[in-house]
Amino acid sequence: MLDRDEIRRSLTGAWDLFLDRPEAMRAFDVSVEGFWRSFRVIVLLLPAYFLTTMAEQIMLSETAVETAGPGGVALFLDSVVGLGLDWIALPVVLALAARPLGIQRNYAAFIVARNWGAVIALTPFGVIGLLVILGLLNAEIANFLMLASLMVVLRYNFLIARRALDVGIGFAIGIVILDLAVSLTIALALDSVFGL
Repeated sequence: MLDRDEIRRSLTGAWDLFLDRPEAMRAFDVSVEGFWRSFRVIVLLLPAYFLTTMAEQIMLSETAVETAGPGGVALFLDSVVGLGLDWIALPVVLALAARPLGIQRNYAAFIVARNWGAVIALTPFGVIGLLVILGLLNAEIANFLMLASLMVVLRYNFLIARRALDVGIGFAIGIVILDLAVSLTIALALDSVFGL
């Protein structure tokens, strides 16, 4: 499991990346062990992800959009499977493409930073989800806030790619677009499978 010191240090590094501080990457353990341990961060994402999924169910019912099949169960399964696949898809794609792209030297550092950065990136969605669950936000406002949060997260992903991979602006934008494309492909495929 992840120890408290590593969580504190790595989340501080992830926040420093969000603030675009040049020394941010020093906070991460980019060793082979640190690389593999960073995938355990998914456990820290689960509360926010759960809140977001529950809020999505509420928002769907508010807007009179029905899910096919078993309803909430289908949405929950779609979300859980989607999180798992999305968590590993980009690392696998980039592992296969690292040498041709010339990023093999910084590949591990990027994945470690991306994994820890996911905690910062998902937090606003969890907060919005909680506000929807508590009835403090309706679907329209929540969707607007989620879209605004997505814009901030895309910028954050750009900063992670730029700092961790030590690449130019165009290359970092390409990585963000690839990440988004992979996530959307997974989401659309799973929506089709679960009939959503």
